[in-house]
Amino acid sequence: MTHRILLLLGSIAMLAACAKTPEIQTGSDAEVINGNLHKIDNASFKVAYIDPEADFSKYNRVLVTPLGLDNVEIIQPSSSSSIVGRKDWVLTEKDKEMLRSAYMEVMKEQLENKGGYALVDQPDDDVLEISAIITAIAPSAPKDDNTSRGVGRTRVYTEGAGSMSIAVAYGDSETGEVLGLAKDSRASNNTNFGINNSVTNRSDVRRMLSSWAANIRVGLDRVHGKQ
Repeated sequence: MTHRILLLLGSIAMLAACAKTPEIQTGSDAEVINGNLHKIDNASFKVAYIDPEADFSKYNRVLVTPLGLDNVEIIQPSSSSSIVGRKDWVLTEKDKEMLRSAYMEVMKEQLENKGGYALVDQPDDDVLEISAIITAIAPSAPKDDNTSRGVGRTRVYTEGAGSMSIAVAYGDSETGEVLGLAKDSRASNNTNFGINNSVTNRSDVRRMLSSWAANIRVGLDRVHGKQ
């Protein structure tokens, strides 16, 4: 369901953090896409749509597809950096492996370990399919390697690793019908300058992914009456 990109009420119902009550648009002036997905106002995701007729409570198991990383826009760090002769930030296969692994780990932790939703690898009538792609990465500094930061550049200080944008879709695993879509962006929540290196960056990235995964679990909990 990679092409039917991206997230549902579960992902959307992270609405818990919203100051206003989320509302699904209805009526003749409702914003509708794909024929059945209505926009949700006041959602915690930047953009969120849901099928108001979908019964998410019937899905007790989840099929999480690998994180999509085929078309990621890389927004290069500011050119005002004092690092001379640096190379452009490039998403390597090693980076992709790390992101996919971290994503699956946090989804398993949130959905299976904390939410009690069994993760499966095959479609079924009670299986909800969740597909996510990273659409953009904006690093706050050049990569932590000798070719990017230059010889002798041992420490770089930034307010976190940078930001990422994600798109998520929820769908019926058997029919492929898209039940919800959402897009969001998150930045490192560091408010103070600190060391920027491969270790701190991985930690920041995992926190962002974990936050999205937790929101997805909260959404599923709500439609199952757990909250």
